[in-house]
Amino acid sequence: MSCPLWARPLKGFNEGPYLCLEGGIMQVDFDNDQQTGTKVGRDFEPAIGLIFGWNIWDWFSAEIQGRYGTNKNAGRREHIVGANMSGKYYFIWDTLTDFPTLRIMPTVKGGLAFRVASLPGNVHSTDSAVTTFGVGPSFGAGIAFLWKKYLSFGFDIQEDLLFFEDTRQDITVNGAPNSKTLIYRGGFIPQFSAMAYIGVHY
Repeated sequence: MSCPLWARPLKGFNEGPYLCLEGGIMQVDFDNDQQTGTKVGRDFEPAIGLIFGWNIWDWFSAEIQGRYGTNKNAGRREHIVGANMSGKYYFIWDTLTDFPTLRIMPTVKGGLAFRVASLPGNVHSTDSAVTTFGVGPSFGAGIAFLWKKYLSFGFDIQEDLLFFEDTRQDITVNGAPNSKTLIYRGGFIPQFSAMAYIGVHY
């Protein structure tokens, strides 16, 4: 006896490449200046991004994602770039895909995340900016919509479990030099994001 909840539409309806633009927010709370004890930017910044993926099967795709966020920060601008390589699983249920032109598919994904950020240098240093790098596993979930095979849109929430390096600078305070002073503390710093996307599916 078949179960209509798990019945599937025609095989191949979701196969093929897709390219999407995305926008939303991403967490950036690794920018606390340890030397001055100040919070440099905001915990969350607006972000834009690009997604390229390929549905190898209706229920699975390989995906590459890039994101960028920035802020003015009183003239001390931050630049944050994130990248993800993920595998995405699509839940294909008859109750959500049995429409004439629309398919609705909940998704889960997992993979590897990277984050590179250019942060303002310490006020006591001659370097106006420093770079920090993070890497770690990533997981997320969302809902994908496919309209008439060719229009893809939806939203994702994602948690990147990143491990950052310490960032140090040579500074001079009241005429006294201090080499390799800790400015931005590294370690395990998870980063959340929420994005909506729209694009084409071939």
